Amino acid sequence: MDDFLVDRVLLAVEQIPSGRVVAYGDIARLVGTSPRRVGSIMASHGGQVTWWRVVGASGDPGGNLIGRARPHWAAEGIRVKPNGLGCRIADYRADLDKLSGAYHRALDALLALSGTPLPFIGRPAAAALEQFGITTLEQVLEHSEAELLGLHGLGPKAIRLLADELAQLGWRWTRRAG
Repeated sequence: MDDFLVDRVLLAVEQIPSGRVVAYGDIARLVGTSPRRVGSIMASHGGQVTWWRVVGASGDPGGNLIGRARPHWAAEGIRVKPNGLGCRIADYRADLDKLSGAYHRALDALLALSGTPLPFIGRPAAAALEQFGITTLEQVLEHSEAELLGLHGLGPKAIRLLADELAQLGWRWTRRAG
């Protein structure tokens, strides 16, 4: 599994405020992957973060996790639904816009400390990315190819060079225009 994706999922989960939950799909949209991948990452690495704040779309943590989640939820003021399987996600879902902002600020801070440098793509292309706040390959992944092509000074050749460098690291663009 891509270590950078694992780090991004865990970083996003760390941004969920106490007393709030989000669905696997919410995290997936935020980091550019699938809900199933988020679930897999949470199953293997979630113990490092506040895993009880990530639930299925119905508010149920799934598996046999409800028993382990209850004490955390009680401490944070999250009430279990009458059926005992989870919480009412409509009542406890975190503000997704605020979560997105917190995640991107945390990611920017992390990447400022340790990011993969951009390959040589030419001065105009590098300047266009820098003007857009992109100075590392990890930050490139936060934007779609179409978004980057829209930057003045960044053309198809630079996009190809970026894609090649991403591929060498085993990474690929997952965000689409929209």
